[in-house]
Amino acid sequence: MLDNELVMLIKSNPNKGLGILMSEYMGLVCTIVRDKLRTVCDDFEMESCASDIFVEFYNDIDKYSEEKGSVKSFLCVMAKRRAIDLFRKKSKEFGNVSIDNEEAGIEIQDTVNIEEGYIKKEQKKELLEAVNSLGEPDHEIIVRKYYFGESSRQIAGRLSMTVAAVDTRSSRALKKLKNILTSATMA
Repeated sequence: MLDNELVMLIKSNPNKGLGILMSEYMGLVCTIVRDKLRTVCDDFEMESCASDIFVEFYNDIDKYSEEKGSVKSFLCVMAKRRAIDLFRKKSKEFGNVSIDNEEAGIEIQDTVNIEEGYIKKEQKKELLEAVNSLGEPDHEIIVRKYYFGESSRQIAGRLSMTVAAVDTRSSRALKKLKNILTSATMA
């Protein structure tokens, strides 16, 4: 598929277009991300970064121009920039790492809280599982609204629903999520 055809498909049918884009370039993007982040991120964070690159491509699709290069090169540049930004952020979070010659070990500043990081990771995992359990179209509405940042009007247009229906389903889905997550916490 030609780049301009792929871009048009993404604009007209985002699910199908992004599916093709990701199946074609996910390996490349993951390779770039892993190369930059393997020393400071775990697998989940690297996968999240790679996924964010495709979301960013979708959100900035109007910035893409064939005159500037191919979709492949555009994604590579985005991947490299996002990975470098995340590397810098993670490096700052870890603070100063110094080797103490007397103990021949590594000391990490007290500002690093490994337990807190693990808890946040587990909470994200629980949230994703809960969102996935909602079923359609609630899952789609929540992902589009809170992950892609689409408005109720945009979602309504994509799903052939009214704006009121999207808002109602969104409100009910959030209540379901709250119940699911509350039940999981008490279990």
